[in-house]
Amino acid sequence: MARDLDFRVRRSVVKPLVQSAPVKVAPPNPKKTGSNTLLWTVLVLLLVAAGIGIWQFSVSTAPSVSSVKTPVTTKESLPPATTAPTKVDSSILSPQSSSPLVQIYDSGAGSTAVDSLVDKLKALGYKVDNLDKSQFNYDRTYIRYRAGMQSEAEKIQSTMPERLVSLKEVVSAGLFDILILYGVK
Repeated sequence: MARDLDFRVRRSVVKPLVQSAPVKVAPPNPKKTGSNTLLWTVLVLLLVAAGIGIWQFSVSTAPSVSSVKTPVTTKESLPPATTAPTKVDSSILSPQSSSPLVQIYDSGAGSTAVDSLVDKLKALGYKVDNLDKSQFNYDRTYIRYRAGMQSEAEKIQSTMPERLVSLKEVVSAGLFDILILYGVK
């Protein structure tokens, strides 16, 4: 059997060999380094530029008010325009002044039916452009017209009483006033 004395630990005080002076911790340096100064300078300049940009945008969109009374310029006081639109431009700019341009696609009706419609519309005074075969065949006839051309589109629809016709106003960049997709029915 083991005795309790064998397992006792002797405690002894260990003294340091050399005594050193206490270590002093220096406070953080408040002076900025070169890269930090440059970063802050760039940030301040960007904020100033953004402020100036916002200010100029708000000034340009707001109506200007001045304390000095200046004469108001109206359209009547401006000299008239000296250039007149050419013949091609006038038909594009104001289609109501001349006969509307009607473009026709054969969308399943057949070339003879399209040719007879072209002849009818030319007899009524329309400028007609036959664009031949369409990419698709439709079960009805579709008439697409620009703003202000609804009455003309309805006149064209009345020339086709046997057809099922769908009218719709479109906003288009094409050169047509009225587009007809001449379908099967």
